[in-house]
Formats: sequence, structure tokens, C-alpha cells
Amino acid sequence: MTTTTNAPADSAAPIDVSVSVSVDGNHCHFYAICAAEAPEVFRLPSDGRLRYTSKPDPSQTAAVLEAARLCPMQAIHVTVRHGR
Repeated sequence: MTTTTNAPADSAAPIDVSVSVSVDGNHCHFYAICAAEAPEVFRLPSDGRLRYTSKPDPSQTAAVLEAARLCPMQAIHVTVRHGR
């Protein structure tokens, strides 16, 4: 899992969060733990190919980070950016 953060200097100002997700297809073994943890972001349809949203809604950040943490193959890479 890769996490990049750029925290703002003034924590009183509003913060925008953007999340980027990528999955290493060479490492993913389709266990679908990610789909169980973040079903709004990761899907494993009947064709057996993992589908995911590369720019999920910021409200999904915690679920995406947990999915990446739990991936047994560590195939999920997440970048979190904080801005104003």
C-alpha cells in the first residue's frame, strides 16, 4: 500500500481530500477481500475480472485504505492527497 499525504499548514481551513486507487494486476489473485471492505469502489463480477473506481469519492477513503491494508497480495495502491 502506498499513501502520499500533503497536509495543509492551517488546520482551521477547509480541506479537500482526493483519493487515487490502482491495482497491480500481476499481484491480484481475486480474493475479493477489497470488494467486501469497499464494495462501492471494488467489484468482482461473474466474469472474474476485478473492476474498481480509480478516483473514488472521498467518503470512501477509510474503506479503501482498509481494503488495501487487508489485501493478502498487497496489490492495491492508494494515494491520498489533502488540499484546500
